[in-house]
Amino acid sequence: MINLDNMYKDSEWRDDPNAPDDFTILIDGDHGWFNALFSTAGGTDPKPTVLLLHGFPGNEKNLDLMQALRRCGFNVLTFNYSGSWGSAGDFLFANVLDDTKTALQFVKDHAEEYHVDLNNIFIVGHSMGGFSTLHTTADCDGIKGSIAMAPYDFGRQYKLGIENGGEDWDNIHELIDGGVLQLVTDYDTLMTELKEHPEYNVDTKAGILAGKPLMIIGAEFDTCAVVKNHGEYLANCIREYDPADFEYQCIPSNHSFVDKRLTLAEMVAKKLASWVD
Repeated sequence: MINLDNMYKDSEWRDDPNAPDDFTILIDGDHGWFNALFSTAGGTDPKPTVLLLHGFPGNEKNLDLMQALRRCGFNVLTFNYSGSWGSAGDFLFANVLDDTKTALQFVKDHAEEYHVDLNNIFIVGHSMGGFSTLHTTADCDGIKGSIAMAPYDFGRQYKLGIENGGEDWDNIHELIDGGVLQLVTDYDTLMTELKEHPEYNVDTKAGILAGKPLMIIGAEFDTCAVVKNHGEYLANCIREYDPADFEYQCIPSNHSFVDKRLTLAEMVAKKLASWVD
């Protein structure tokens, strides 16, 4: 049972063998093993479960959000994509999308072991994680609802950079140039990948996303995923298809919502809870 009031409360499980726990997992993906952490809410009944996706290159992992959701009664699985933070293989945007789908299937395949409610599986992603959240939601079944926080559409930003130059080019160039230092990849590889894959533009899937339970949360003062080019733009694309269960909200904060973490956690938890059967 989801209880939003528990977000700010510690619990007393003591030595209960079914207490909340953290499980370090190596998930066997198409590009090698990648590291995952499965945080379970405790108890033996099936729990709504969230796949939590971090951004590029992964310095901000939103683990405070993971803990807040767990206290409310959600299981949460988070992981490091191939070629990032010790996970095997190379880092590519294609691999980010593949790994997300692999992790989603892992949750489904191990539902009994980790007490997963198969009818209530959600995806929540930040920045590049929002990019993967939106693509995965469009491509996969079995997702009850999805939330993209300050989503960064790599396909669209690359296109804007090529067409407009200036600040639009500096945005994608500086992000990738700095991020590759912490990943198993290089600048030319990722820029070539974006050039060769215009289908990475999330707006190409706006019609599909309009038929899904979805929330996009933008950050008003975001200088990375600038809302007019990312969150707000995507929201407007989706609205053109008259979506049945879509919501866009904008928080007055920066890309990582650094001064609005409690606001963000409450917004995400409340929305997820509204989708739980």
